[in-house]
Amino acid sequence: MGAIGLHTVPRGLADGVRAGWLPAFAAALSASAAIAHLGVAEPHYRAWWAHGLFFVVCGALQALFAVLVLWRPRAWLVLAGIAGTLAILGMYVYSRTNGAPIGPHEGVPEPPGVYDMVTAAGELVLVVVLVQMLAEAARRWAMRLVLLVAGALWVGKATGFLV
Repeated sequence: MGAIGLHTVPRGLADGVRAGWLPAFAAALSASAAIAHLGVAEPHYRAWWAHGLFFVVCGALQALFAVLVLWRPRAWLVLAGIAGTLAILGMYVYSRTNGAPIGPHEGVPEPPGVYDMVTAAGELVLVVVLVQMLAEAARRWAMRLVLLVAGALWVGKATGFLV
């Protein structure tokens, strides 16, 4: 095989991913979510500083992920992107069903709006794209993570934890 060349697929990624369009699509979706989260940081900051900080951190990490997945896609990075995106989506579902877990509006559900629902839909598509970027063994791990989160949401709803 020799030295690692530009077209060598990093271990853990599906064939052709590095030179393909999936990293660019993932980067665009992540950048879009970053813009959305940074765009609502200020009003959330006015409600409570920690909520604003949460949106700034989410936006900054999503922007960094967009750059890294486009520049150097790696299986560990893709798996981290899946986990982080699922965590953000989980918090979105929780805040819309039970309200913020902490802060001055703790326990008061936020009504879902078109802006945040479109952002969440884009993040769901991002998870699908990231899973597709992985080779079979890594994809199995990613799907276990997705199923774990889906199962936790289902159990939360079935037990009344999520209203």
